[in-house]
Amino acid sequence: MRYISLFSGIEAASVAWGPLGWEPVAFSEIEPFPCAVLAERFPDVPNLGDVTEIDWSSYVGSVDVVVGGSPCQSFSVAGKREGLAGQSGLMFEYIRAVSEIRPRYFVWENVPGALSSEGGAAFGQLLREMDGIGYGLAWRVLDAQFFGVAQRRRRVFLVGRIGDPASAAAVLLERDGMRWDNPSSRAKREELALAAGRSVGGDGRGRMGLRARPASPTTAEGDAAAGCLTPWDVQSKLVFSPSGCGPTLSSGTGEGMNIVPSALTFDTTQITSPANGCNPQYGDPCHPLCASAHVPAIAFKYHAGAKAGSAAVCDDGTTPTLTADYHQPAVCLSDDTAKAACDKELAGTLKCGGRPPAVAKDMIVRRLMPIECERLQGFPDDWTRIPYRGKSAEECPDTPRYKAIGNSMAVPVMRWIGERIAMVDALGGPI
Repeated sequence: MRYISLFSGIEAASVAWGPLGWEPVAFSEIEPFPCAVLAERFPDVPNLGDVTEIDWSSYVGSVDVVVGGSPCQSFSVAGKREGLAGQSGLMFEYIRAVSEIRPRYFVWENVPGALSSEGGAAFGQLLREMDGIGYGLAWRVLDAQFFGVAQRRRRVFLVGRIGDPASAAAVLLERDGMRWDNPSSRAKREELALAAGRSVGGDGRGRMGLRARPASPTTAEGDAAAGCLTPWDVQSKLVFSPSGCGPTLSSGTGEGMNIVPSALTFDTTQITSPANGCNPQYGDPCHPLCASAHVPAIAFKYHAGAKAGSAAVCDDGTTPTLTADYHQPAVCLSDDTAKAACDKELAGTLKCGGRPPAVAKDMIVRRLMPIECERLQGFPDDWTRIPYRGKSAEECPDTPRYKAIGNSMAVPVMRWIGERIAMVDALGGPI
């Protein structure tokens, strides 16, 4: 397969498709640092530069796939939602390239907000334009965390196959995954909570239990341990109904006669490098709030007594594995905004702007390093560590690396799509 990549960035597509034996014909990128990465990693592939100034006539009939993710900023729900009037209007240049090159397949990637931008009119226009050119179409939202990387990254992928909608659908849609009636995550959590309530319960007399219960810091007589994994401790480690409210967080919980803190706050303004990380301690009060500072971040730890297991509820409604020994997972805060995602053993979506995620492990809080962000996207280590602006690779600045990585695609997702295209193409049609 021969392909052209638009809005190339640091070329997740080429990293994904190189092992498949696919050949890049040309790139199109204008940002200085990604251009430097392309020149370093793909010195023999021409970078055609500004997509608005490219004449595609010389590439007609010479490539099998056109791939690209046009700028997403004005589609994203985190942006101004300017739609096609903003940077995301470069989607029309992607349409022009496909209409002039006429590849057998195309792959377009963007944020899920593209589906709802302008009330769905922007994505609808993309579909109409591609349908008018003669492509059969299929689209699907895929999340990178289900493709082997520890990052929650949902993106919509549109695949087109010229003259063949069935083959386009066969690339993205799997027969075993087409129930069409999957419950929402909230409904799934409620279902799991109800199932827990129907299974076993505690009676306050020393029998272990797990039961969904109203969110209340007190319990009725005779039901003091309902929901408790440790029946002698009626206040901690309860399983609450998703529709209720939880009690106030405390810096410590009772474990018999011992106090074992379970949450702490840390100040993200103190995180500047791995060598200069804040070192919060359990029991410390929250640092002073300031109008110009970042919002406080909080890290939780899961713990167990010497002879008793304990657990908390994961965000999918399930509980982590019970263990009799101390277990402290890494906790990641995706950025320093008020609505930042906070995940256990998983990073939130990497972004092209703002601050990199912070991670807490063994209660040392620091920013993720560029090499860790590369791994979260599925890139080889040090993919973006290159000579840049007269400096050696060892002196490559972090800021453009963070931006380029956050602006890229998840390599494992792109590899899966490439494998599916190759499989459908080899079979000559739908699977």
